Amino acid sequence: MMNLLPNKTLPALMAAAIGLLGANAASAATPQPGCYERVYDAAHLAAHPGQLVTRATVLVKPIDAATKAALGPSRELDAILRFWVRGQKQSFDSIGSCQSANGGLTCAGSVSAAEDDECKTDRDGVRNNCRIISAANDGAFGVTTQSDGLMVKILRRLELVTAPYDGGPFLYLSPGNAENHAFALTPASDQACK
Repeated sequence: MMNLLPNKTLPALMAAAIGLLGANAASAATPQPGCYERVYDAAHLAAHPGQLVTRATVLVKPIDAATKAALGPSRELDAILRFWVRGQKQSFDSIGSCQSANGGLTCAGSVSAAEDDECKTDRDGVRNNCRIISAANDGAFGVTTQSDGLMVKILRRLELVTAPYDGGPFLYLSPGNAENHAFALTPASDQACK
């Protein structure tokens, strides 16, 4: 039988394959607790005129014991997601309890208590005192590990609200919105997530 690979080639190929498998395993790791942030500069925003989000943060933290007892053992972490958008000074927030899924976290979005009949559109954007998501569809976002931080993706139409969380305006983002559905964040100081 003919030897097709020199003796040194097979070990090199195996080492490369193991390295790739290790890289994939690292990218599929559960996100580590901490603060992550991205501030989009003027050049990026000029190149993406449809992008609403100017800054994004996510604080990933362990769930406290009482919440874990209420939600069950599949909920491992909380993620506090905040977006700042063009033309608005305050952040729009969603606090989600998360469970491991698809190589990262899937986090249920929070919904506020306010409701108003004036809401007649389902377009993405900022709404004043207007809700388009019912409590039965609270939206979701995903958080996955990347080599330089985290990727946050809108998984189901997500409602975000400003503090003190008892009324509008509301921000809505959808997974099909190319400019506003995925955000690469890098590690930041805890202060950035406050």
